[in-house]
Amino acid sequence: MSFIMKTNTILSVLLLLSACGVSDTQQQSMSEKSEPQRNGETVVSSESLKKNDSETIAKTEAVDDATASVAAESAKHNKVITKAASKNSTAVKSLCKEIGNRLGSVSVADCLAQKFSEAEVVSVEGRAIVYQRYLPLADKVPKGKVLLVGGIHGDEYSSVSIVFKWLQTLDEFHSGLFNWYVIPLLNPDGLLQPKAQRQNANGVDLNRNFPTPNWDVDAPQYWAKTGKNVRRYPGPVAGSEVESQLLMNVIEQFKPDVIVSVHAPHSLVDYDGPPKAPDQLGDLQLRRLGVYPGSLGNYAGVHKGVQVITIELASAGIMPDEKEVAVMWTDLVRYLVSNEKFQQQRQLGAVTNTAASAD
Repeated sequence: MSFIMKTNTILSVLLLLSACGVSDTQQQSMSEKSEPQRNGETVVSSESLKKNDSETIAKTEAVDDATASVAAESAKHNKVITKAASKNSTAVKSLCKEIGNRLGSVSVADCLAQKFSEAEVVSVEGRAIVYQRYLPLADKVPKGKVLLVGGIHGDEYSSVSIVFKWLQTLDEFHSGLFNWYVIPLLNPDGLLQPKAQRQNANGVDLNRNFPTPNWDVDAPQYWAKTGKNVRRYPGPVAGSEVESQLLMNVIEQFKPDVIVSVHAPHSLVDYDGPPKAPDQLGDLQLRRLGVYPGSLGNYAGVHKGVQVITIELASAGIMPDEKEVAVMWTDLVRYLVSNEKFQQQRQLGAVTNTAASAD
């Protein structure tokens, strides 16, 4: 089956799944009336998933070896490599337990099932910063590289939760057409403070800390205009924080064609970088917010020429319903498939491969 046919099949399945859901208004109303709230986020009713974290971890460990064996055998027959089937480290287990106890829509089991890899650095407070890779088809030029990031701001719960939902979608439907690098929670310390906060453990807004031109002047001036709001503190110097340094290194080494950064709660799609922006993702319409000193869109989009899509969900504490999550993903994949920059790079890659094989 061709790449495009596989992609069309994926999109069709996702659209079918989304069409089976109740309306956005109906489902949100049902959630608000019937489900309890924890830390501002809707809590799933099946609390049984979280009653015994240690039992969940033990069961997950018991199947690690079997999972690795199945994955290795599957790789022989399927040319799509999705993730390393390594055991969860102690640091990942600890992080997953904290995430599962904080977010109502991500269980400990959901997190452990991802078998995350750890970044080489840890957060300010020593927590693991995890990532997942979904590689392209073996021996094929990928259509493009996509970096997906959630949880830059720790108090935007839904930005983490939706990335976990999309990880599950990639687990099931990844076609190998794109090369994905996914960081579901860049700022674990912010999320996992006793009271979740926008900033990292040093009190720095990571989305004002990236080294944009003239940062030394522009960032303090912008912060002063906010009345030196502690939630907007850009840091002592550009790129001062380990979390922003990590993302900068990933961008430098992975060289993404598109960065998708998830935030809340402005209910829109923002865009920085070369054309063309997506007009809509689900119910979210394109509405540019402008650029700010030290922001990711300014750093990577304006000054590095990477397409940066900023998804601003409607609520920081309540996940979109399943239908909207699926439609947003479908719209994103459609945008990526039709991306002219991807098509140009794919053609260039094919020419390069042909030239190399002729040597």
